[in-house]
Amino acid sequence: MDRNKFIQSSTRIRIQEKKLLKSENFIRLAEQESLEDTLRALSDTVYNEYINKLTSPTKYEQMLSKELVNTYRMLYELSPESAPVDMVSLKYFYHNLKVLVKEEIEKEDFTHIYVDVGDFDIKGFREVFQKESSKDKYEETLLKAKKLYEDTKNPQIIDVYLDKEYFKELLEIAEKSEVDLFIRYAKNLIDFTNIRTLLRVKAEGEGSEYLSKVLIDGGNIAKDSYYYLLKADVGESETLKKLEVYKYVKKGLENYKEKGTLTDFELEMDNFFVDLIKEVKYTTFGPEVIFAFALAKEMEIKNLRIVLVAKLNGLDKEFIRGKLRDNYV
Repeated sequence: MDRNKFIQSSTRIRIQEKKLLKSENFIRLAEQESLEDTLRALSDTVYNEYINKLTSPTKYEQMLSKELVNTYRMLYELSPESAPVDMVSLKYFYHNLKVLVKEEIEKEDFTHIYVDVGDFDIKGFREVFQKESSKDKYEETLLKAKKLYEDTKNPQIIDVYLDKEYFKELLEIAEKSEVDLFIRYAKNLIDFTNIRTLLRVKAEGEGSEYLSKVLIDGGNIAKDSYYYLLKADVGESETLKKLEVYKYVKKGLENYKEKGTLTDFELEMDNFFVDLIKEVKYTTFGPEVIFAFALAKEMEIKNLRIVLVAKLNGLDKEFIRGKLRDNYV
């Protein structure tokens, strides 16, 4: 990937970074007394234009969705190549594929569940099921996902199959780009996903046969290691200790053992990726700048959702602070 192509776009992204919410913004939001007060505290941010159009404070998800969609629209227009944006947005494409298959199976319209990010032809993809033939890999993927369900009558297989296809493509994009940060992101995301899957399989009392069906290929750990960890202490694994993500995994595992939920494990996963992109602050220009901004915006929206959901449910500021992800800026 030619880094020089990203000089202008990187400059423009640095300007956009100044609009990202900072840690002190979230501290102030957490201290607000109500959902309404929290939204008013966003009046001097990019979210204000959406807030003014909300028919009710409880409709804040509309604000978050519009900012997400507008951010990706801007990034695709700015980026001279799509790969830096695709690295973060690809999950929405595969989310939409899952929705399409489930629409077809249940014979219902799930338009409200689609995420309008990137180039996704809902109407065209819906027609694939009528003609039952494919002209590209995504149409073929849709038909295969439907057939897998028809053969097993197990809805979970749709998610398992499409998740594997997602990670396969994510790693392909990363490796084709030859950008080290992208490859690290993809492989570490696979590691986190597989470790989280392992914990769930252990909790459900399933064995290696089931685990082999749900593990993702392409990470830094061989599948055989996960089979061994089914009956071992995951946190003390010498294999895991060699991973770049180990410090975060270890902390997440400690919280998992204490509370029995994966919420804090996922928080540590997010914190790892925020720390990963902080390296980009010292990069003058390149595809990493666009990628880092996209991921930073994702974390910002996730943090805002945490605050707003907590305020809606009357949860205190200490709870909110404990759930917030680290900030890029």
